[in-house]
Amino acid sequence: MSGRRHALLALALVAASAAAGAQVPPAEAAEAGRKLYVSSCTRCHGINLVTNGIGFDLRTFPQNDKERFVRSVTNGKGAMPAWGATLKAEQIDLIWAYIGSVNGWKPAASAP
Repeated sequence: MSGRRHALLALALVAASAAAGAQVPPAEAAEAGRKLYVSSCTRCHGINLVTNGIGFDLRTFPQNDKERFVRSVTNGKGAMPAWGATLKAEQIDLIWAYIGSVNGWKPAASAP
């Protein structure tokens, strides 16, 4: 199965779990995000976020600035093209989960 088809299947499984009200395990979200990252982001941001000098070094992206990440991916920023017409919000969330897993971010505490 191609990388893109595999990523779409992973997204469909994660989305179905979320739609059913199930909490998507962080490891599953990160793995689905990894597949999307590989097919959409690696060219500029590098394998495992290790930039090849073209794109922003995502290993330095602050955990508390997801809004900026979503805005940059959706609308583009500087040399980065806008991905909003290509990636759905759920896919961007999965890529964010992958970036967090590589960076070792701890899950935010949930509200009571």
